[in-house]
Parts: sequence; structure tokens; C-alpha cells
Amino acid sequence: MTETDLPCLAIESEPLAINRIAGIEEELKRWACKSVSFSFDARGTDLFSIHELAHSYARRSVDLAASIRLLLQEYRIVPATILGRAFIETVAMGCFFLHEINRLIIAGDRHRVDERVKRFYAGVKGGGIEPVHVMDAMRHLEKIDAEYVTYLDQKYGLLTIAAQTAPPSAKATTEDVRKALSAMKNYDLLSEISHPNGTGTQFLYPDTAESSPQADKLRHRFRQASLIAIWNGHHLLKALSDLDAMTESYRRTFIPGTRRP
Repeated sequence: MTETDLPCLAIESEPLAINRIAGIEEELKRWACKSVSFSFDARGTDLFSIHELAHSYARRSVDLAASIRLLLQEYRIVPATILGRAFIETVAMGCFFLHEINRLIIAGDRHRVDERVKRFYAGVKGGGIEPVHVMDAMRHLEKIDAEYVTYLDQKYGLLTIAAQTAPPSAKATTEDVRKALSAMKNYDLLSEISHPNGTGTQFLYPDTAESSPQADKLRHRFRQASLIAIWNGHHLLKALSDLDAMTESYRRTFIPGTRRP
């Protein structure tokens, strides 16, 4: 059995999956349109930078998702997968950023909040401020993604249902389904095409004089993978939904003299 055989990945033929991904894109657009404002005096704090960067992750995600859609319409699968990979990295970094800042606010360490914001906000490799490594963000995404799948399984029996509805020839187990739903598994798959190896070159760009059923199958698989990348935007939306609570925690912890009207 391979992840390709799972019916849960045939998202373009599943109305619920189509609507869910479209809903994620619309919600990201709402966050992308937000401007930074506070109901208290936030001058002299890191809050503007925190909110601006949080909203910017949504804006970058919207831009990448729209570009993936346009490329898939033209059946340009390889560049769509490259942007799908970048989309997952953007989601991962946004989630990691908000997690890290919230963790340091709870710890009551304003200096470390300031330093951490600078690394996310202004870090440039080889510059004066070292950037946050994308793989640190990916490890965080792997953790919260696994927790999310476990939550769905415990609440709805997701893994068992998906395994039972797979074709008999697939012989799917719940562990097969878990791997197929994994954001990291999809990221690794997209990375195979992002890198100019055999699959991403010869198999997907065969001689134009020959028909290639294998290439067509691969294109369909990676088309699906690019759309699944957009679905992972739900993790960023969850992190953004906690932004106001984190802001209030910052206010109470570091500027207790202020009051909300």
C-alpha cells in the first residue's frame, strides 16, 4: 500500500475537501487584510512588530496559494510543487513564531521576547542578526500536526474510517493513513520534485515524442500534493486565532499599568 492509493488524498473529487481548502484560503485572505491596531497604548513595545509579522505570514500564504492555483490551471505541476513546499514552510514558520513568542511571554522574559522577535523579523543569514532556521519551524509543525491528527482520530475515528474505506487492494492500516495525512510526509514528497532529481526532471519532463502514462500518474499525484499543502494552512489559522489572547497576556505581563477600555 502507498499513500497514493488512499481515497482521502483524492481531494479534487471530494466536495468537502474542496470546500475546506477554499475556506482556508478565504480565512487567510481575511487575516491578510487586517491592519495592526490596539485598544491600549502599545508604544515602546514589540507588539506592532509581532502583529505585523503574524499578518505577513498570512499575506505570504495567500500569495503562494494563489500562485499554486494559477500554475495548476496551466498544468504546470513542477513549479506548483515548489511553491507548495514554500507554502508549508511559511505555515511552519508562522506557527513557530507565535508559539515561541507566547512561550516567552508566559515565562515573563521581555528581553528574550525582544531578541526572539528580532531574529524572526530581521534575521538575515550572514548579517548581524541570525535568522531562525526553517527546520526548527518544520519540527514544530511536525509536532502540532501529529497532535492534530491524533485529536481527529480520538474524536471522529478518522484513521480507522479512512483505512476501512480504502480499496481492498490498498490494504491500508491506520499507520498508513497517519503517514498519508502527515504535513511532513507531504513536505518530503514535494521536496523530491523541488530538487532537480530524476523524478522532477526526466520522469516529469519526458521526451515530447513519447506518451508517458507514468509521468501522467506522477503529475496527478503531485497536483494533489500541492493542494494538500494549502490545506495545511489550517495550522497557521489556529495560531493566528490565539493572537489576541497572546496580546492580552503581553499587556498584563509587561505593561500592567495599562487598561483595556
